[in-house]
Amino acid sequence: MKSNRVISWAAFALLAWPGPAAAAPRTFDLAVKKPHLLGASHGTLVVGDQGVEYRTSDKKDARRWTYEQIRELQIASPSRIVVRTYEDQGWTRLWTDRSFAYEVTKGAVTPEVVAFLLDKMPRAVVTAVLPPLAGAPPYRVPVKHVRGRRGSEGDLVLYDQALVYRSPQPGASRFWRFNDIASVLTLDPYRLQVTVYEGGGGPRPFTFELKTPLPPGFYDRLWAFVNAPTPLRQTTGR
Repeated sequence: MKSNRVISWAAFALLAWPGPAAAAPRTFDLAVKKPHLLGASHGTLVVGDQGVEYRTSDKKDARRWTYEQIRELQIASPSRIVVRTYEDQGWTRLWTDRSFAYEVTKGAVTPEVVAFLLDKMPRAVVTAVLPPLAGAPPYRVPVKHVRGRRGSEGDLVLYDQALVYRSPQPGASRFWRFNDIASVLTLDPYRLQVTVYEGGGGPRPFTFELKTPLPPGFYDRLWAFVNAPTPLRQTTGR
């Protein structure tokens, strides 16, 4: 009888034990403002596991998007984020998607926020803020990004996880997962073209003038990453 009572109490304790605490949802809160033609609304841009939300007392400006509802996320600088959606602009601007621009008023968009978004976003993230990058890159080449009359200078750096254009010019740097690159092409011995999924209107070419020849193996390795079967690209590119 006593043993049955012990077993009963043990079973009750097992059922009553809540088990390991569930991990709290991770969020990043950014104090922002949304400029208007006249004035601006102020609030908090919340980046979380399920999506992005703009919380504000101005009800007409409050928004919430899952990551699947975001066509493109642009981090133009540590103080500017643009959420491009699938919403139409309306009759005044047919066939254009609606975008929501936010200016960070306190703090900044950090590399950790960028890494979090890259992990969550199924589509391309356009970011001038680079996420944390582990290890020394196997390849680096000094380049100039040719863009009309105004270009920028920096280094094109190839990691096993991504291709990075690192520039001291504000807003010029880029981080591309291999899944976000459509193609790579050597135009001639002095130019490399990287076509990426950026801008929402189709692939966008980035043309780089090479200040030195490409290191041996750079192009072959980059081409292999970009054109690898999907499982490999997902493993190495994110």
